[in-house]
This record gives sequence, structure tokens and C-alpha cells, in this order.
Amino acid sequence: MKNLKSPKEIVARVLKISIDQLNDDSAYGETPNWDSLNHIDIINELENNYEIQIPDSDIENYMTIKAIVKLYKKLKNAPLQNE
Repeated sequence: MKNLKSPKEIVARVLKISIDQLNDDSAYGETPNWDSLNHIDIINELENNYEIQIPDSDIENYMTIKAIVKLYKKLKNAPLQNE
């Protein structure tokens, strides 16, 4: 697996906001620019960067930074901790 970008870096880039505007509580519909279209872009970027496939039925499980970080940690096989 290639060197993974941090979840916050991916989300900030897609949303065109500063990474400093994101925290574990950042979520779809509550974070600037995180609407339905950008959410699909986030999922696509996660899939491309992490070389995974997220089934359509699981997309709603990744609607917070906390959930995306958890996925990242699982893929990195590292203990869960704040990113």
C-alpha cells in the first residue's frame, strides 16, 4: 500500500477549506462545503488514495471525520488515536 494521505488532508482538499477547520466532530452538512456532491468526492478520494472500494451501502458510515480517521487507522493497522 502506498504512503497514505491523512483523512483530514483529503477532506480539506476536497472541501477547499483549511485543515485547521476540521476536527473529529466535523461532519457532513455541518462543515463548510460538505454537501452531498462533495461527500461523493470525498469517498472517491478515499477510495483512490487508500486503494479500496467503499460499497454504496457503506457510504453513509463515513460522514464524519471521526469515522474516516477510524477507517484510516484500520487501513494503517495502527492503534486508534486522534489524527
